[in-house]
Amino acid sequence: MIKMRSVFAVAAAALLASAGCDPMPRAEKRAKEYCAKEGKESMVIDRERTSNPFVGPLATIRAACFDPSHVVHTSDAFGVDVLAEIDIKGAHALRITPGSIGDKAGIKYNDVIYEYDGRVIGTADALRAAVADTPAGSQVSIKLHRDEKDVTVSAQF
Repeated sequence: MIKMRSVFAVAAAALLASAGCDPMPRAEKRAKEYCAKEGKESMVIDRERTSNPFVGPLATIRAACFDPSHVVHTSDAFGVDVLAEIDIKGAHALRITPGSIGDKAGIKYNDVIYEYDGRVIGTADALRAAVADTPAGSQVSIKLHRDEKDVTVSAQF
């Protein structure tokens, strides 16, 4: 599984706020540094900007650390990068390109795709092959696990 960690840039934000700077880049840099210590890359999952009357703007991010050699790209049109993991049956969604077919279908970070258009998906490579075999204009049903529930979405190619 990928390791998830929220990274807070509160102290840095207080210093940067007084200088009128945006604290978000500092929070993202801290996430990148944290993952680099493990020999991995970071991917920002969620960003939140808040403000405190005492210190000014604050930035909070949720980031995932992952080994880039384990990322499988399905296709540019489908727009879902999945994590090839040995201990998971299916394709673990890591990145979803905004506006892509996968995004419009409702695939989200951390979903595990286990069936695609009636084909059982046991690995990230199986999903890549199934997506590559999908003709333009097709509508496919995708079954996935999300938050311990089975969900079915539909993708229009």
